[in-house]
Amino acid sequence: MKDVCIVYAGDKFTPKHVEQKRLQLDTHCSIPTRLTVLTDNPATIMGLGLHDTRAIELPKWMLTGRQLWWYKVFMFSDSIDWHSDVLYLDLDTIILKDIAHFWTYETNNFIICQDFNRQFIPEYPVSNSSVMRFNPQHYRELHTRFEQERDSILRKFRGDQDYLTDWFKTRPGKLWWPHDWCMSYKWEIVHGGTRRGGPDLEFPSDYLQPDTNWVVPNTCCVAVFHGKPEVYDTEFGTHYTY
Repeated sequence: MKDVCIVYAGDKFTPKHVEQKRLQLDTHCSIPTRLTVLTDNPATIMGLGLHDTRAIELPKWMLTGRQLWWYKVFMFSDSIDWHSDVLYLDLDTIILKDIAHFWTYETNNFIICQDFNRQFIPEYPVSNSSVMRFNPQHYRELHTRFEQERDSILRKFRGDQDYLTDWFKTRPGKLWWPHDWCMSYKWEIVHGGTRRGGPDLEFPSDYLQPDTNWVVPNTCCVAVFHGKPEVYDTEFGTHYTY
């Protein structure tokens, strides 16, 4: 059984989103998975009665708003037992196709997305932590350092993915997923992708295929929603929920 991890904290998402992630795994993963929910409300998650799903309470780091993404760092804690390498997914991702091969790709490395500014800057050096896979035994120090230096790390880095990007600047073992395995909905999928980034895109001039609702390569297994729009506010999100 392979481990999948999500973070459910704050009020951006509802228990329904956790249920949908369990259903997506059941529908689109050809190998058994155990879903671990790191959460500030374990009683609610366990009350859903989802099979092969556990809830682990998050530490009292007193994070709010956009800081909630820092709770991902708790995945690396030595207090959590895992069956396998861990595949982490943001709750605002959608699994589209079988992801079994995500556990067999470059197994000796930490695998993460290249930030989706890659659409416009091919060599963009920042990582995006929406989809990650790692051996939990090898990265305990990410959590230990965060616990020891939390205040200074929060001041220095905008979020967890900047922390991870900086961490691997001086350490080997990080690789990016193939670009077409995990794709940005708003910059790479909707209307075939965009010519530029930013919040003020204009239709149809800024889109590569404005007459097509969306373009999903056969090799794309995960759609990533970052920023706006929210995943289930789109026709695409509704279409691929189940």
